[in-house]
Parts: sequence; C-alpha cells; structure tokens
Amino acid sequence: MVERRRQRTIVSPVTEQVETKDRTSIIESEDFVGPDPSKVTPDRLIPSGATLVNCGCSDTPFGAFAMGSIVTNPGKSASGKSVSLLTMAACCAVDERFDDYDIILDDAEQTTIGKGSGFNLAYLFPPLAPKNPNDLTSGRLIPPNWDKRTKDPIPSETIQNFKYNILKRCDSGKPFIYILDSLDSLSSDEELEREYKAMRKAAIDSKDADMLSKVDGSYKAEKAKHIGEVLRMINGRIKHADSALFIIMQTRKRFNKMFGETEWVTAGGEAPYFYSYHQVFYNRIKGLTDEAMNLKHEIGGLTQASIVKNKLTGKKRKSGIIYPIYNDYGVDDVGSCVDFLKLTKHWKSDSGGISADDFSVKKSRDDLVMYLEKSKLQKDLQAIVGEVWKKIEDTIRLNRTRIF
Repeated sequence: MVERRRQRTIVSPVTEQVETKDRTSIIESEDFVGPDPSKVTPDRLIPSGATLVNCGCSDTPFGAFAMGSIVTNPGKSASGKSVSLLTMAACCAVDERFDDYDIILDDAEQTTIGKGSGFNLAYLFPPLAPKNPNDLTSGRLIPPNWDKRTKDPIPSETIQNFKYNILKRCDSGKPFIYILDSLDSLSSDEELEREYKAMRKAAIDSKDADMLSKVDGSYKAEKAKHIGEVLRMINGRIKHADSALFIIMQTRKRFNKMFGETEWVTAGGEAPYFYSYHQVFYNRIKGLTDEAMNLKHEIGGLTQASIVKNKLTGKKRKSGIIYPIYNDYGVDDVGSCVDFLKLTKHWKSDSGGISADDFSVKKSRDDLVMYLEKSKLQKDLQAIVGEVWKKIEDTIRLNRTRIF
C-alpha cells in the first residue's frame, strides 16, 4: 500500500513547507493545555451538534469545544464517535463563523469517505458532501491529501504522515478543523513496524510466550512515545493557528484497574489525555429497534457522552448526556432535548403525552419532536435546555462562604 502511494502524484491544498527549526522550547514555555478558559467566550465555541454535549462541555447550549484546542474522543466500536464528530463538522459547515475554515477528515480507517465508505455523506451530512461525486475534494469536507489524477483521498497511514499533515496545516496561515479517525489506525514508521514484526515472528517461532508478551508491550510503549512527541509538538501550534484537532480513539478494557482510573485505556498512553482540552468518552447504552410487518430491526442506538476532562469549566459531567443516533438520520438532537426536559421534570408527562408548557402544547414524545422540527423551534428548545442545565448547576453549587 505504501509503495503504491509513493508512485502517485500527491496534491496538498497547502503548498507551504513545514519549517525545519525546532520550536519545542517555545511551545513548552506556554500554557500547553489550550486557550485561557477565562478568554473563551460563547462565540469562540465549536458546536458539537448535540445540545447536551454542549452543556456538559461549556455550560452553554450552543457550543462545546474551544477554538485553539485538542479534543480527544475515546469509545468502543459503534459507540457513535464518528457520527458525532461528522455532525459537529456539518454544524461548522453551515455556521458563517467557519466560512474561512478548512474542514478536514483524515480518514485513517478509510471507512468514511472514498470508494466503499460506510457513510453516505450526501444523505446524512449534505453540508459536507462533495459537489461533484467524482471529485471528493469538491465539498466542505476534504482529506488532508489526495491523488492528482483520480482525486482519491490519501489519509495518513503512519504517525509520521499525520505529524506532517497537521504541521503543514498549522503553518499554512488558514484556520482549520481537523478530525483524525482514528489514532489506532496509524502505525509508527515502517522501520519500526518491520522490526516489530520480525521480533514477534522470532518469539512465535521459538514458542517463547514471555518474550512474545515483552515484544508486544515494548511496541505499544514505543508507539505511545511517538504519539506523545507528536502531540507535544503540535499542541502549541494548534492554539496559535486558532484551529481545532479532534482525535477519535478506540478503547479496550483496562486490566488491574487502580483506584481513580477509568475502566478503559487507549492507544498513546497518557499523552492524549494530557494534551486534551476536552476529552469526551462515548458509550453505546443500548440499541434502538423498530418493527414492521412482523419483522424487528435495529435502527440505531442510544449514546451516552461522558465529559472525562474539561479544561474550560473544570467539571466532569455524564448524567443525562444521552442522545439517539439513527442509522438513516444521524444524531437526534431534538429528541434528546425533549427526553432531557422530561427526565428533569421541567416538562411533565402522563399517559396523555408530554406537556411542553414553554410552547403551550401537549403531545406524545414522537409527535412533539415532529412539531418542534416543523415549527422550526430548535433554537428555542436549545435555549430552554440551557436554562434548565444552568438551574441544575446552580442548585448543586455549595454556595458556602469562601475561605480566601
């Protein structure tokens, strides 16, 4: 795969070369966890596409993530990570604040854009879809590089590819929103990969289980070291480029869990968490099904987003941040807002339906969702959710006399 790609003419939307001088000392002397929280105003927030995630990240209903930051997004397979971030990207594509931004998907897993991809962008995310189906670089969502002749996307394959692509963007002078899907799909450089495979084969041939375990462990540690170095290098530049980097990561179960640790771990060791301004963990709670003509099929799932790290407000939030994701619709933000207002009893419900007193209507859950959408009341609904969220936050504050 790598050799084939080297023979192609690769075009990048940015022609400037990455500077060779080392700016590590400059970056390390600054606040390495993104922008000053006190200077992140609502107009400096990137919308997540899910009102409850916005509230959990920023205490405001219309934006979640700070410009100039790195956001990591761990979760199990099929937990809603990719759909959630594509929804975020689509929200940016229709927001005039981001008209001058490049929206980049580094599809390292090669499952989202290109031939045989798992998403129909034109159907699920029209603002991101290419204007010309034969030219995948003609829409708002573009790859980091592409083949000049075929226009096929060329995503990062190695950590070194990713490092070059993101640094090139930072030095371009044009702001961007960059999504890497996913960190786990990146290998370290080819020499390290070949050395690892040779050592692993030798351990298997010798039937030495202890040696095999050590080889695997050393490779993971070496990969984590590479990732840490890359994140350290790009963190300050993301901030100064007034851009944002979103990294999707797969999780696996943590063995020998210690007190205070999560139940899961990700590739890259502690570095992704350390350099995150926000870290949002996605978990699929259950599948959603529907039935027709005596056949029942799964049509989506419920995703819970946990705000594991929050440099903006300092709060970790999980309870109530739940939203449906449907296979043929995507993130159901309106439905999740209705469910939240019902859960908090801001809107009362009984066998006759949900009393949405703010809009003077009472309907069943699904009919209420349809009514709010057809009446174009989404923004009003978000504002109501924001008010209820603030009321909850105010209620749980200690409000005690300050010591200092």
